[in-house]
Amino acid sequence: MAEQARRILALVDQDTGEFEEVQRANYAFDGAHINVGIRKGRELASAASGLTDREFRVLVWYWFATETSEEAIMRTGADIAAELGMSSDALARVVKVLKKARLLVEAGGLGRTTFYRCTPYLAFIGTGFAHREAVKDWNPPETKVREPRDRRRRKKDEA
Repeated sequence: MAEQARRILALVDQDTGEFEEVQRANYAFDGAHINVGIRKGRELASAASGLTDREFRVLVWYWFATETSEEAIMRTGADIAAELGMSSDALARVVKVLKKARLLVEAGGLGRTTFYRCTPYLAFIGTGFAHREAVKDWNPPETKVREPRDRRRRKKDEA
């Protein structure tokens, strides 16, 4: 049986014709990939968005938990909260804020459990054509969720 030819990547010396094989590296990513809008992501990460660190962390979790374009993330709030190290009540409050800003959208449910996914404006898996079709049904999300909080103590005017 004939042996299959092996393709190699090599650097060739133009003068001598000698070649040196270049070692191949394994592909760096280990699974599905998601396209996240850089500009929108930076707007949401900035203090001007009004998102708290916790809200941004939950949003990023939903970005990277997205495995298919249009389907919900089929995890209960208790499971997600445990993975993120917060209570179910705290997660519910955060999801409410993100849902109101249209950063998370309802994508189904089972019994009393509602499943969410990230809006396709922020995170999407698929071709550009499929992405364009996916956003037709959704309004763009708000990148300014609330006015940023001033964490500095204010002195009361004593007049």
